[in-house]
Amino acid sequence: MPATLSTLDSVLKTQYLGPIREQLNNDNELLKRIDTDFDSVVGKNFTIPMHYGRNEGIGARAEGATLMDAGQQAYKESIVPMRYLYGRIQLTGQSIKAAKNDAGAFIRAVDSEIKGVTRDLKNAVNRMLAGDGTGRLTTCGTTSASTTVVVASTAFLRAGMSIDVLVAADGTTGTGAVGRTVVSVTNATSFVISGAAITTNNTYAVYVGGSRNLEVMGIQGIVDNADIGGGYGALQQLAVASYPWHKASILANGGSNRAISDTLLQTLIDTVEQAGAGDVSALYTTYGVRRAYQAVLDAKKQIVNKTELKGGYSTIAFNNLPIIVDKFLPANKVFGVDESMLKMYKLADYDWMDMDGAILSRVTGKDAYEAILYCYMELGMFARNAFGRLDDITEV
Repeated sequence: MPATLSTLDSVLKTQYLGPIREQLNNDNELLKRIDTDFDSVVGKNFTIPMHYGRNEGIGARAEGATLMDAGQQAYKESIVPMRYLYGRIQLTGQSIKAAKNDAGAFIRAVDSEIKGVTRDLKNAVNRMLAGDGTGRLTTCGTTSASTTVVVASTAFLRAGMSIDVLVAADGTTGTGAVGRTVVSVTNATSFVISGAAITTNNTYAVYVGGSRNLEVMGIQGIVDNADIGGGYGALQQLAVASYPWHKASILANGGSNRAISDTLLQTLIDTVEQAGAGDVSALYTTYGVRRAYQAVLDAKKQIVNKTELKGGYSTIAFNNLPIIVDKFLPANKVFGVDESMLKMYKLADYDWMDMDGAILSRVTGKDAYEAILYCYMELGMFARNAFGRLDDITEV
């Protein structure tokens, strides 16, 4: 059948939107294990009442004595600010024209672009959910007037990526750069940047281009005992200095790595339970820490307990708690997460931008059309003291 732009719009909507949502919403283990809320929006944000105080109007008295004053539960409202995610694809006019007599031809032409943007957006969201909302990809080292930039790690950098190199504390450019491109990744600690030479030290950081402090919140930002910093502000607008109960339990070893053990893991779980009545439901960590714990079990010739995850996957467990690995989490740490205290708030699920009546829109000045995929969401939590973290764990 002849394929008009409206026909092609329909193809994008009916053939691709469902699978895109399925993949982006279900390919992250954390997202699969927590609830999603579309209904609690207030304006452009979500509000969560944080329970921090109990009714103290409780006690014992002698016969005939005056009863204690009435008490009540104490709550402080927190704000979950909405975050806006986008993915754009572009098709040439020629590819559109080639599909004029066959919608199937359009599907074949657009298929790789759709799969590509879905894969890349999924990768970005997975990184965000392991991060702290700042969009920081790595911290800079010392670079003196060069286009070869020294960084702590290039693990999250790739050729062609749009980046900003900014002062981490306040987001100013300084002697860094805005709107540059990663030309190539040289090695594990350096990459080549487009444009003029820059100068940095360890007060600079590399961010996703235009995304500083605008990304979805993640595990690292929630499971901490301090405000996010770097101009982001306080998590859910509750500063730790004003609300000292608004922090996770951190069990560190002064920067010296130590071997993972059952005792350390149980101490983490117990500490979370004692500090905030949290009930750890999963342990999130890196592949290296998981291998280290596997080696502990092997050395003891202990039967390895495994637990089934959604999607048919299985992983080793500690006291029936799954040990879930994520390549985007930082090394040498274990995050104790009470997943019942997390929720993904959405103002809009993944969809094609079409409020003007069309999904495919002409690109100004080009023989091309583009489509924009979007989602409005943010990860919120109900009690930061229901989380904990083990630091300084040796990896294998």
